[in-house]
Amino acid sequence: MPPISIERPVQAMRSRSRQMLAGMCLAALATPCFAQDTARSGPLHDELAGMDAALFEAAFVTCDAAKFRRLFTDDAEFYHDKTGASFGEAVKVMKSCPRDNGVTRTLVPGSLEVYPMQGYGAVQMGRHVFAKQGEPGSEEAKFVHLWKREAGGWRLARVLSFDHRPAAARAP
Repeated sequence: MPPISIERPVQAMRSRSRQMLAGMCLAALATPCFAQDTARSGPLHDELAGMDAALFEAAFVTCDAAKFRRLFTDDAEFYHDKTGASFGEAVKVMKSCPRDNGVTRTLVPGSLEVYPMQGYGAVQMGRHVFAKQGEPGSEEAKFVHLWKREAGGWRLARVLSFDHRPAAARAP
């Protein structure tokens, strides 16, 4: 009786294993390309894009101090790389109306991202450009907002505003 060789079945099994592994790797690499980017689209993103618009409409366009105030939690915190930190009541008070000084704020298209925070609300981040009418150039900055979902809707609890620099100095 000839000796039993297991070499051929082992080689076949290794070949099938390599093919399966290659297929799984390709599937894993391809999946993010076809999956919906929930940070940049979907119901939560759209809802908080609306809150971003409401915040800056109140702050820069209508200068509606009462509406601006209602958008924040009582314990709000605001951290700004150029002006420092403010807390509670100081965050909710509009000190001036940027519109009256010709200042506008524009959200950089495609920069807004939203991530759910289980049991609390959501984190929103993006970039925006500030420009002053009659002055050349503009300033771009990054922001992170922590929104809290309450019975009455969304309220802004924490703000980080940082990396303010001339828009032309920022790499594309």
